Amino acid sequence: MGAHGRTNECLGADVIDPAERRASGEAAADTSSPAARSASAPTSPAASGASVETGPVEIEVPGFPPAYVLVPRAAARPKPLVVVTHGAGGRPEPHCAFYASFVKDRAFILCTRGRAMERHLPEPERGYFYDGHHELGKEVLAAIDAAEARWGDRLDHERAIFAGYSQGASMGLLFLHGKPEHAARFGRALFVEGGSADWNVALSRQMKDAGLTRVAIVCGQTSCKKTADQSLRYMEKGGLERTLRYAAGAGHTYGGPVAPHVEAAFAWLVEDDARFSATER
Repeated sequence: MGAHGRTNECLGADVIDPAERRASGEAAADTSSPAARSASAPTSPAASGASVETGPVEIEVPGFPPAYVLVPRAAARPKPLVVVTHGAGGRPEPHCAFYASFVKDRAFILCTRGRAMERHLPEPERGYFYDGHHELGKEVLAAIDAAEARWGDRLDHERAIFAGYSQGASMGLLFLHGKPEHAARFGRALFVEGGSADWNVALSRQMKDAGLTRVAIVCGQTSCKKTADQSLRYMEKGGLERTLRYAAGAGHTYGGPVAPHVEAAFAWLVEDDARFSATER
């Protein structure tokens, strides 16, 4: 299917193993406590000083629900941005926590929320989804703009990392393919259990020309790997650096046996990016 088609990947749910689902539920429930809401609610830069703001923060995104951001410690130089999109039925908090487990304090981690699926449920129990790749793209760009406005010179505005799972990967890829200026906001991209299909040589070349030079795909299902094998051949012809990691039999998840492959793929994406050096700058 062409890059602007709609693949079955787009319908993938935010599936993780039971242990991780319990952990995700706990992460969501924690945000409902008064102390957690105080920690994650937007803080006026005038009140706290934007230069020292750290930890989990919710930021307003015009036209969309708030994004969830893990803010690193201030450093001598700006820190890069990792943008994370979840699967259908997911939430931003557990995805941010997952990436923080290996990104640690090296970057801002911005996790978009999407639209609520179960509005009758208390907010901490709701799942979220992206209502099409155009909607996802608008939310991603608006969230980046909000982060740049909030943290200014603390945030490196160039060559962000895109990391999507399931629906967030499939629709994220369609968003990046949509216009060269979309891909130009990112230097590298990671697609987990989604985003493995809608590739061709011309689009691979377009991504590279726009400045997105490395792509990693991580799969836990055979169907994902099969489409990724073909897509990597297109990427090679288009001049993109690429890698595929596969946890055979793991299923549709970013956790369990897939999780170490996601961490390894991310390490490969940023291995030559000095901004992700473990040395505090």
